[in-house]
Amino acid sequence: MMPSIAVAAALMSAALLLLPAHSFAPPTSSLCYRSKVSPQLQQLKPKKSSYTTSLHLYNKFHEYAWDKLHYNDESSYASTVPDNLKTNKSPVKGSDNNVVACIRSMSEFRKSDTTSNNNVEALRLVRSAFLETQTESSEALKSPMAIHVLNFVMFPTTHIRDASSGAPVGLPIFGADIVSLPGNKHLVALDFQPVLPINNDDESSANLFPEQYSHLESKLLAIHRKYQKGSDEATEPLLAWGGDIPPQALRWFSPYALWTRLSDENAIQTVSTTVWDAYREYVDLYFELMDAVQEDLDDGKLEIIPGDEKNNAVLSGQREYLEYRRINDPARPMLQRLYGKDWAEELIDGVLFPTL
Repeated sequence: MMPSIAVAAALMSAALLLLPAHSFAPPTSSLCYRSKVSPQLQQLKPKKSSYTTSLHLYNKFHEYAWDKLHYNDESSYASTVPDNLKTNKSPVKGSDNNVVACIRSMSEFRKSDTTSNNNVEALRLVRSAFLETQTESSEALKSPMAIHVLNFVMFPTTHIRDASSGAPVGLPIFGADIVSLPGNKHLVALDFQPVLPINNDDESSANLFPEQYSHLESKLLAIHRKYQKGSDEATEPLLAWGGDIPPQALRWFSPYALWTRLSDENAIQTVSTTVWDAYREYVDLYFELMDAVQEDLDDGKLEIIPGDEKNNAVLSGQREYLEYRRINDPARPMLQRLYGKDWAEELIDGVLFPTL
């Protein structure tokens, strides 16, 4: 997971105490469902007791992003997930519940038939890991002691160059981590993660986006301030800053990172409302950026030039990011405890952070 690695790892380790060691079941395709949250449920105002409103808490987050990629049952041809990693389940200690994992990854995406350059994509890979504690009847467990995890990442193409200058176009990676752990502990991190070094000290001059998309970076700045900056010094932000990020991880965070921790009695309600709103705004803006890049590719303002890997700083940046995440992913102990070491390592190395 992205934020405060030490904090996330400590909370996940504590959650392991509730899980039996290596109590995993063989993968079963029927475990992974694509249920839709009805409009009536999405519009339902949570009651004061937040634990009664968490039906499919993260499913709507999961499906919102995938729907924008036109994902459906017919998209399986483009899946990059081996059959043995698509789903798994692990029984929860002392109950009939299971922690169910659903893994998705795609490297081909639907485009308009009118696109002039139909073989070019702004995105190269999108993948997610979605873990949900489910009851015996496959309903999401509504409890402060349940585990719910969404890790969703979008990788842009690494070989995009400006057609006029030949300069590489370094686009950020989209990363979302939304984690609920036993004990009513919730971690949220949303970010446009840099692959090239940026000014991380000042969000007003970060230059995270290429210059031609600076208007979209201004939008990102406004969204970030909306949720993590009070209107004045006396006003609390909608989502309080989650704490310091370890120095070794700063390289992979932008000044627009939305990072918060929730643990009060209204935490799930906040996830279902404020975090949900922020997530959609971050996701929508990333797709707006990718649409703009795709349009420039189609118009010939940008071009994809494979090869020249030695001098490709964007490719090197994504490789360094993937290596860092493979080595430092604090979800590793939880995945190993839930589903076994072999399955967890194959998932992390081959699907979540594959070698590029």
